[in-house]
Amino acid sequence: FDNIRGSPPKFLGAFFAQATWVTLCLMPVLAVNALPASLFSTLPAAVGITDILGALLFVGGFSFEVAADRQKNKWVQEKKTKKHSEEFLTRGLWSKSRHPNYFGEVTLWSGIATLAGGVLVSNVGQMGMGLGGGPLGVAAALAMAGVSPAFVSLLLFKVSGIPLSEGKYDKRYGDRKDYQEWKKNTPMFFPKF
Repeated sequence: FDNIRGSPPKFLGAFFAQATWVTLCLMPVLAVNALPASLFSTLPAAVGITDILGALLFVGGFSFEVAADRQKNKWVQEKKTKKHSEEFLTRGLWSKSRHPNYFGEVTLWSGIATLAGGVLVSNVGQMGMGLGGGPLGVAAALAMAGVSPAFVSLLLFKVSGIPLSEGKYDKRYGDRKDYQEWKKNTPMFFPKF
């Protein structure tokens, strides 16, 4: 930050990159919140399948990410206090996925997108957005809901997250047989139970 603070073009670039990131991640919520409040009273009172599935995905993803982060934090603290001499984490959720925290992150944003998507593709959502409700309107609503998990996935799979982490560990432990074995037997993203 200190390097870019003194350069207005760099600072502006960083600001707009972060603003874009936040906007794309929040797009499903922003789209639902942009609907006129009076329309929400016309939504069916019953809980729909997208409500249930979205809530389950969000809670499951959030719980998975928190558990993975807590396991990693505990492992780091134990390493600092010399309770183990392991070089990389291979237990708990980290034995099921090499990046369980990222799996949880994408899953929770998918839950938010599913919850929002159910409202946005409904007749009420289509009317509130001024869309005709036809295939193009439904596609636009799904795009507004789906941009969030798609963008998070893109960042984690191609920009930061997984490539940086895998590269760092491959460089540091790539010649070790135990690391190669863990990497070969542990899925990169989707957990294997």
